[in-house]
Amino acid sequence: MAVIKSLDRYYQNFPEMTREKNFIPFWEKSIVEVKKIPIEPEVTRNKKKDTSRFEVHDVSYNGFLKTRLHGILYRSKSVEKSGVIIHIHDYNRTFDRNLIRHLDRSFSHFLITLRGHSPFDEKKPEDSQNEAPSSPGYMVENIIDLETYYVKSVYLDTLKSIDMLRLIKFLDCGRIGIYGKGLGAAAAFFTAAFSDRVAAIICDSPQFINIPMTQNISTGEITSEINDIVSIQKKRRDIIKSNLSYFDLINFSDRISCPAYFITGLNDTISPTECAMGLFNILNVDKTIEVYPEGDNSCGSGDQIEKSINWITGMLTAG
Repeated sequence: MAVIKSLDRYYQNFPEMTREKNFIPFWEKSIVEVKKIPIEPEVTRNKKKDTSRFEVHDVSYNGFLKTRLHGILYRSKSVEKSGVIIHIHDYNRTFDRNLIRHLDRSFSHFLITLRGHSPFDEKKPEDSQNEAPSSPGYMVENIIDLETYYVKSVYLDTLKSIDMLRLIKFLDCGRIGIYGKGLGAAAAFFTAAFSDRVAAIICDSPQFINIPMTQNISTGEITSEINDIVSIQKKRRDIIKSNLSYFDLINFSDRISCPAYFITGLNDTISPTECAMGLFNILNVDKTIEVYPEGDNSCGSGDQIEKSINWITGMLTAG
C-alpha cells in the first residue's frame, strides 16, 4: 500500500507547456532546411557481422549541417521487404550488447550512432554499458546559439534518418517504429511529433522533459553539464533557459498521435520518474508505462528489452 500511495504524486502530475512564441515556426523552418541537405547515403554489406537472422550493413548519411552520421542496419533474412525499427542509444553511452539477440527477425533494425559518439561495439563488456565515461560536454555545445545547438542536431539527425531509410529498396518505410533510451528517447519523441511515418515509439528513461524541474533533481551528465555552464555564464541564464524550452518534450506533447510506451524506475536519479510520468500523463494517445518501484536508470535493460520490442512490433504489425 505504501508503494501505491507514493505513486499518487506521479499520476497527478500534469505539467504545462512553456513554448516560446516562435516555437512552431522555428521547428517548421528548421525541418525545411534539413530536408534540403543531400542525404548521400552509403549502405555497405558487412558479412563479418552477419548473424543467423540478419544481414548486417554499415550505413552513413548526411544529417543536420551536413555532418556525416553512421549506424548499423540489421536486415531481416526472413522478409524480402521488411518494416524497420530505429534504435537510438543514450547520451555518452553505447547500445546494450544484449540488444542484438532480442531483435525481432521479422523486422529490420537501424541502430543510429549519436553524433560525436563512438560506433556501436559488440565486443564491449556486457556490464560496461552502464559505466559513465568522462562527460564529453556536447550538451553545452552552442547552447547560446539556438540555430546550431547540439540537441537540435540530434533531433534533426533522427528525423533525417527516416528520409535516408526510405531510399533503401529492401525496406518498407510506410510504418516505422523508434526505440530510444535517454536522449535517444527524446529524439524519438521529437521525430514522432514531426513525421507521420512514425507509428509507435518507446521512451526508455526519457530525458529533456520539464527541463526546469529536471535541472533541479537529476544527477545525470546532461543536467550537470548544463548546470555547470549556467553557473559560469550567469548573465546568460535567461537565454539558456529560453533556448532549452525549444527542446523540452513537454512542448511537443500535443503533436504526438502514435502509440507510446514508457519505461521508468522510481530510483532513477538520471531520468527522474517525476518528469517521465508528467509527460506520459498529458499525452492523449494509446499509451503504456512500465514503472519499476525498485528500478533505476537501467530498468529498461535485461528482459525488458524483449518485452519492449514485442510491444513495438505488435503495434507495427497491427497497423
